[in-house]
Amino acid sequence: MNIASPSRILLAAISGKSVRDIEVLIEKAGRARYRTVGAEELETALNEEQPDVVVLEIETLGERETAVLNEIRAIAPDTALIVTSEALSPSDMRALLRFNLHDWLANPLEDDEFIGSLQRAVRAGKTNRNRVHAVISAVGGAGATTVAISMADIAVQGFFKRKQDVALFDLDFSLGNCAHMLNMVSSFNMGHVAANPSRIDSEFISVIRREHDNGFSLYSFKLPTLNTEMNGYEMVLRLLDAVSMEHDHTILDIPYYETEWKDDVIAAVNTVTIVTELNLASIKHAIDLVERVRDVRGKTFPINVIINKTEGSLFGPRIGKKRLEELFEKVPFTFLPADNSLFGEAVDRGVAPSEVSKRAKFLKDLRKYMRDLEMEEKPA
Repeated sequence: MNIASPSRILLAAISGKSVRDIEVLIEKAGRARYRTVGAEELETALNEEQPDVVVLEIETLGERETAVLNEIRAIAPDTALIVTSEALSPSDMRALLRFNLHDWLANPLEDDEFIGSLQRAVRAGKTNRNRVHAVISAVGGAGATTVAISMADIAVQGFFKRKQDVALFDLDFSLGNCAHMLNMVSSFNMGHVAANPSRIDSEFISVIRREHDNGFSLYSFKLPTLNTEMNGYEMVLRLLDAVSMEHDHTILDIPYYETEWKDDVIAAVNTVTIVTELNLASIKHAIDLVERVRDVRGKTFPINVIINKTEGSLFGPRIGKKRLEELFEKVPFTFLPADNSLFGEAVDRGVAPSEVSKRAKFLKDLRKYMRDLEMEEKPA
């Protein structure tokens, strides 16, 4: 039995008794990094670790234990909290429940009961905290795949204050072009899974995951029949759910063409980036896509547009910024420069653009865009 995804667990041991039995169970659950601390180290550890789950080991519920619980909830009010203790009185149990516990377990712990509780706590925490970012192409050839690859690449190279687990999930099953562009084509036969989507779980995801040398995970497959497969809709949504549970941030490369699952994916993401080009036909498709996202997510959901492959001109762009502001109304847009030599060499070598030139203006401007996008959830 394994924890659903790579996780951070903080074990707070304050009774003075050995907690080796709890550590053994966490190790038995697998795929988790844990740290054991005492009451005096708790504040620092909570801030440094930002754990998915806190396991608090106490003997009884007295003033000291209550103070520790108050400290945990002051620093991490929404983090899943499991408390283990000896049997408690009804009044102590009522007092304990006021701290918004995920679970309480009596000592001695039952292996399956504790690991099952840990699994559920990890899943609850990650469901609330993990972020999914959609990069949607307004038209074919707009360069959304290059943007998505570069966003995943930038995200793992010191972009966040704390190291984050980042994935790139290619939803263009007609081509699976992310894998081809990065020279990471998988030999796994996804067609066998399409007939039975219920097989998709965390263990399956660990089998199909590919790891890029720069530090992000890749899920990219060429399976054109998936768009017409009877179980294609269920399979894509199960994949999205399982992949997003595995990673702090998941970048989706979503194609321009129609699929039956497109609206459901849009309904589940945290940010939307529409990639288009600087011509009226492409911009019209981008505007239509803006309206579609608003229909799915509401008028207040933030949408951003990248106008890709722009080129400098002595007389300015063919479509001026003022005209674009009129066309997009209040939707913010960002320009990214064309750099054919950068992109051409990256594709020919099967590498990310940063491996050709870390100082490219395209990457510098995209990094600034990502900061403006506020990919991390703001604290309440």
